[in-house]
Amino acid sequence: MAELLFYTKPEILNRENHKDLNFLAVTDLSFSRDVNSVPVLGIEFFEASRDMPILFSRDESGAYFPIALLSLRNEGHDQLNDSGQWKGNYTPAFIRRYPFALTDDKNICFDQDYAGFNVDDGEPLFDEEGANTKTLDNIIEFVTNFDVEHQRSREFCDALTEQELLTPFRLQIMTADKQPLRMDGLFVIDEKKLESLTDDVVSDWFKEGFIAWAYAHLHSLGALRQLGEQLDTR
Repeated sequence: MAELLFYTKPEILNRENHKDLNFLAVTDLSFSRDVNSVPVLGIEFFEASRDMPILFSRDESGAYFPIALLSLRNEGHDQLNDSGQWKGNYTPAFIRRYPFALTDDKNICFDQDYAGFNVDDGEPLFDEEGANTKTLDNIIEFVTNFDVEHQRSREFCDALTEQELLTPFRLQIMTADKQPLRMDGLFVIDEKKLESLTDDVVSDWFKEGFIAWAYAHLHSLGALRQLGEQLDTR
């Protein structure tokens, strides 16, 4: 999973070096315009499934992780209007957390190239005594919760892998100008295998919320039709 997919110049936030730094909230999401999918958290499956299909991909180590498919194109998506605002009902947290993130060693980092950082306008991140402002505390809470739910999502994928529930999903469509488009490297939960889980596994997964996530994923596949309509396909 590309943790810093949109971050062109990440730097660790430091209360000494960045004591005068102000932050203007992100209103233009155009930085995400060139991707066709983003990682998504299990806890997001319910809301995201209304607008976008949730599938699974694999990282360089071969481990599975869930993604929200934003378009059927090889690059880019149509979820933004001309002003860079999200058109759908739900914006994935992976996009909403920009320009901040949590590093592997739990430090807050930010993208220095984000235009909303300055010393004149916006909300300060540190007060005059160098303590966190409420703005920074809220940011830290968000990225920390994101990190916790990311780990839970990984555990969900590990559980799916252990039960051998993920199966390849090959999507092939014909565009309006009769050009074939194929997307590989995607996986879905095998519903028949899901229904065959033993009672003890079902009980454990129910307590963890994994059963609900699995069916939210399956429900989300209906959103493929919406993406097809955006691409003007048949």
